[in-house]
Parts: sequence; structure tokens; C-alpha cells
Amino acid sequence: MTTPMELLEFDYTNPIKCIYHRPIGKKYVVPHWHEAIEICYVAKGHPGTMYIEDEEYQLNQGDIYVINSRLIHSFDTVINDGSRIITILINYDWLRHSLPKTVRKKNFELIKAPKKDSQMTAFHELTALINNINDFQCHDTSEDNHLHQLAMSVELISVLVKNFAVDKQVTSDIPEVISQIIAEFHADYQNDIQLSDMAKEYSYSYAYFSKFFKKYLGLSPKKYLTFLRIQKAAELIEKTDDKFTMIVAETGFPDEKSFYSAFKDRYHQTPLEYRKHIQNLTQTTVAP
Repeated sequence: MTTPMELLEFDYTNPIKCIYHRPIGKKYVVPHWHEAIEICYVAKGHPGTMYIEDEEYQLNQGDIYVINSRLIHSFDTVINDGSRIITILINYDWLRHSLPKTVRKKNFELIKAPKKDSQMTAFHELTALINNINDFQCHDTSEDNHLHQLAMSVELISVLVKNFAVDKQVTSDIPEVISQIIAEFHADYQNDIQLSDMAKEYSYSYAYFSKFFKKYLGLSPKKYLTFLRIQKAAELIEKTDDKFTMIVAETGFPDEKSFYSAFKDRYHQTPLEYRKHIQNLTQTTVAP
């Protein structure tokens, strides 16, 4: 497999990263993969749909999904006050150095809920740890608090390894070439990608290239690239005050018209309306 498509940065003193997704409304994440082990915990409601490889899962409150390293996955969700997701990312390098035998021989098996009654106690422990880690990351940055977070992180990994590790048998049903194409999209989406030229690079006709890609990911390479650019644009709108002309240039759209059309088709609001929504959400969050 090629170099990991999504490079995740971790605090070198803590093996996990916790993300409590803000209630921003529509949240679509294109198919992607990374080395980190990902835990998706549905904290509230029914946020939408998750895809792991070629399997589709409806997300419901209380579900926990462990996504093993390098499996392609995506999300089509709506995150609001009634539907929230907590993501835990476990540093694969930390696992490789701390638990080399486990990494070589085991994968984790947990989709929605335990398969065995004997795992229920551990499942409830895992749920409590995820909630506690999420709560404590918002507290002060004192060394005592940091030590407590670190202890909970290691305990969470311990619960996973002791109760949900199975002999390594999880393999990707996605051909290697699909992973390579995805990596290329993520590396070059800012640029003018000619899909017909990309098809030739892989010795495919464009018609076969499109059909082959859609067979495994459920959408054409053209639509995937558009969705990826929209996702990146939405992230820039959330995190920066960049003008839309700059965002268009930074995300590879040929012009503002195509950007506005694609964004509204995906998010059911204009980029300006989306920005105002994010600004209002931020003001509400920080208000005393």
C-alpha cells in the first residue's frame, strides 16, 4: 500500500487523539484511510451513515465502531445538538513500539456492539473511558490533569487489547490501485486533475476507469474529486476567514460558479450561509 493518505499528528506524550465533533449540521467525509486505529462512538442520536470498505452501517446512539488500520472508510452524517459523535484515534506508531506482537498478530473486532455476552462489561468500560477522555480534554492543562488523561488513554487501549483483539484476519477488499488513486486525489486535489490522463497512467480507458472506481467506492472518480474539494472547502470555511476566491483557488475548483453550485448541491446552503452558520455556532459556544 502507498504512503498513508491521511497523515495524522499526535501529541508525542499521548497515544490517542479525541475529537468531539461540533454540531455544524451536514458533515460528509469522503472515503479515506490512515494508519491510526479509529474508534467511532455515537454519543447521541442517529447521526447518519458510515461506510467501512464495502459495508454500510446506520449510526445509532451507543454504537462503537473500531476501524482497523488502513481500511477505507467514509461518513455521511448530520451533526447537531441531538446527534453527536466522538472520534478516538490511536497512534499506530505508539502501538507498534509499545505492543509489537499485538500489532503483528492482532486486529480489533468491534462493530456496533460486542458479539459475546462476556464482552459486555468491557464494552461498558470502553464507553465510560471514551466519555471521560472527552470530558477531561476540556479541563485545565495542569500536569495532574495531563497524567490523568494519559492514564485513561492507556487504560482504553488495554481494554481494547484484552477484550476485542482477534487473530489478524481483517483484509481490505479494495484493490491496491484504488488506494493509490485515492492517495493521488488527496495529494493533488488543489490542482487541475485531468481524469482522462489519470486513467491512461493506469493503462485504463476513461470509461473503464470510471466504472472500476465506482464499483468499489459507490461514486465516480469525477464525483469523488468534487466531494473531496467540497469537504476541503468546508474545512477552510470553518477554520479560516479566507475569501471565497482564495478558497476556490486552494481547493482546485475551476471557477467560483462551479464551487458555489457544487457546495450548495452538497450542503443545501451557499458557502456564505454556511460561514454565517459556523460563526453563529462559535459565538453561541463561547458566550458566557
